[in-house]
Amino acid sequence: MHLIAIQGLRGGCGTTSIVAGLTSALAILRQPVLAIDLCPNNILSLHFGLPFDEPQAWTARDVQSPAQAIVAFRQQERVCVLPFGRRAIKGYTPQRAVELLEQALQQLAPSSDTFVLVNIPPYLNLLTLLEQRPDIHWLHVLEADPACHVLLNYQLYDNQHLPRNHYWLINRLQPSLKLSHDLLELWRLALGQLLVPCVIHEDEAIREALARKQLLAQSAPQSLAMQDFMALANWCVKTLEAA
Repeated sequence: MHLIAIQGLRGGCGTTSIVAGLTSALAILRQPVLAIDLCPNNILSLHFGLPFDEPQAWTARDVQSPAQAIVAFRQQERVCVLPFGRRAIKGYTPQRAVELLEQALQQLAPSSDTFVLVNIPPYLNLLTLLEQRPDIHWLHVLEADPACHVLLNYQLYDNQHLPRNHYWLINRLQPSLKLSHDLLELWRLALGQLLVPCVIHEDEAIREALARKQLLAQSAPQSLAMQDFMALANWCVKTLEAA
């Protein structure tokens, strides 16, 4: 499997929308995809058209019990989603999140060609806990604003020797804004090849897709954002297959 952990540098960077949009684009490329939500707000499930009050909550089960097997929802051919669920989890720590992920992967057993996209909230620091997995790639989501610029510099300063399987993706880019353009240039210099060569532009079609509870390819297949996600999907396929 191709395991991609997707996490924003701060809250509100649109990580959940990235997971949904990338899932949609990979499906168009006929790549099998499993989207796993580790974020308690449970928004990812709505992108896939699941009911707001869907009672299934795999994260609240005793997943060690064979009688309570984890089952992912099949949204369409080649696309499955494992929502977080609406039941609160006591003591939801980074260690617990990693345990849930490992149990889900063990039970669902994705095929070797499946892209597993993991939606991780920004406050869960799973870098150290997941560094033992040689098959994981990280996609850090940031917006072209001063807050993300500061957090990016903190991240680079604290982890000066990040392996090459860490990449940064710019979301909601507005190229007409001078600040966005200037930050993009700075990040290109700082990150080099670790900055994903494609960006996701600001596009209302992404919000409209969520409002319709549809994936972007269903809601707005000709939108600028969909073109961006197709470029991102092609980059993912090329990068991970070469890894």
